[in-house]
Amino acid sequence: MCQPPIAKTAAAAAADGAAKDTRASNEQCALSHARRTLEHGTLLACLSLLLLIAGLAVTFPQMQSRRDELGCDALCYGSMTSVRSALGLVGTAVVGRLSDKNSSILARTLGSLGKGTVSSGRRACLHVGTIASLVGLVTAATVNSLRGLWMSMVPGALLQHNFDIYKSLLSEYHNDIEHLETQQSTNGEIDGEKADNTNNSQLSRSGSVGKLGMAAGLSFMIGPMIAAVASPTFQMAAYFAIVCTLASGVIVCKLPMPVASAHTATNENNTEKEQSQTQTTEFTLTNMLRLKTPRSRAAATLIVIRLNMALAFHVFNTIWPASLKARFNFGPSDHARFMSFIGITYAFSQGFLAKRLVQMWGKEGKVYIIMTSCAVLGAGRYVAYHTDSLVVIYAVFLFIINALGTLNTVLTADTGAIAPSNEIGGLFGILQAAESAAGMIGPVLGGAISRYLGKDAPLLGVVGVYCFLFVFVSWGYERYVTSCTSDNAKGAKKSV
Repeated sequence: MCQPPIAKTAAAAAADGAAKDTRASNEQCALSHARRTLEHGTLLACLSLLLLIAGLAVTFPQMQSRRDELGCDALCYGSMTSVRSALGLVGTAVVGRLSDKNSSILARTLGSLGKGTVSSGRRACLHVGTIASLVGLVTAATVNSLRGLWMSMVPGALLQHNFDIYKSLLSEYHNDIEHLETQQSTNGEIDGEKADNTNNSQLSRSGSVGKLGMAAGLSFMIGPMIAAVASPTFQMAAYFAIVCTLASGVIVCKLPMPVASAHTATNENNTEKEQSQTQTTEFTLTNMLRLKTPRSRAAATLIVIRLNMALAFHVFNTIWPASLKARFNFGPSDHARFMSFIGITYAFSQGFLAKRLVQMWGKEGKVYIIMTSCAVLGAGRYVAYHTDSLVVIYAVFLFIINALGTLNTVLTADTGAIAPSNEIGGLFGILQAAESAAGMIGPVLGGAISRYLGKDAPLLGVVGVYCFLFVFVSWGYERYVTSCTSDNAKGAKKSV
């Protein structure tokens, strides 16, 4: 009489075991697909960004002579810089928010042009940025007047923010992988393996961001180098940039979209889910300033760091070019060599050094990496400003650019880790908007300080900013940012 229940129990156990094996196999396939998507997407994103920026950089050496030819004096150039920063202030926040919305009209139309024909806000904004660059370049090449110079600046400053969109896209790739890894860990891995997944995720994020930064650094080196060798006219340089921009847009169409985690959720309710998440968006400026949640406090901490870094850069830049000319009679060729040196150093720091430092120091040591970078940036600028040796300047900037590249890599990786996939673009947009605001304030502030407090006063202000960041990071970074990334990982495990 007991035999039938036993047989039934054995059959049920066998069925459960088969179901678990099938589920585990499916999860492993999804994870492998997500990792391949990350590798392929990172490669294409780096190549697209390299072509886009390198094409624009080819025109940089001719820009000063073109402004002189069209009668754009110092006041005109200063006004253009302020307007560009103001347009960037608006554009980065709007474009970043639009990139998070996969159900918008823009995402369903322009965002469907590409691999898989899946509607994507990220891809739509990348296409918009590419089109804006093309419009600006065509205007610059065909309208040879001061009005044309102004008109060519507007589209790119307002709508071309592809670098930040690529950061958001790579962060979304990583979010997919972390979701699937957490799902596997919850279904049977031990705690040690979960910890390994978390540590590997931090390294992987740093590595992806570093590769993107390396592509940007190389493009700033390659562009002026091509211009120096070929010595093209501005029109020829603009046409070359148009070809590079078109090639960058073609690569955008080939980008794989991060859909692995979407397939693990209820596919039918994606639209309603996105609408409800949009209604409770956490990363708006007003919500972040209230500091009510751990994520908003982490984001506010990152804004303070980014804003002060950008402010220090723009204040220092009001006295640095004049100082180089006064001490070493720096000319266009000297600036080209110096910029190429900075480009290759920045590429090395983001592509190789940053990831290895994060791996060496671990998650807990990131605070010390940031503090050391702030100390190097402050002390290095002071030494570079006062030395009379060009060799010393190059040596000091070797440390400065490596510190800057490492710092940017760590901050960008942590930014992507604190925000969910549907809000990453908005957060990157707000951070970039803060830097644009510093671009509006910094030159005016630096000029005012130099005029009323002495020509060396801006340098002391820059050093003071980095001293403040050193103290601020030691006090609040681990408390608000690092703890938030850890809490997000734990929350993901609980939600699976």
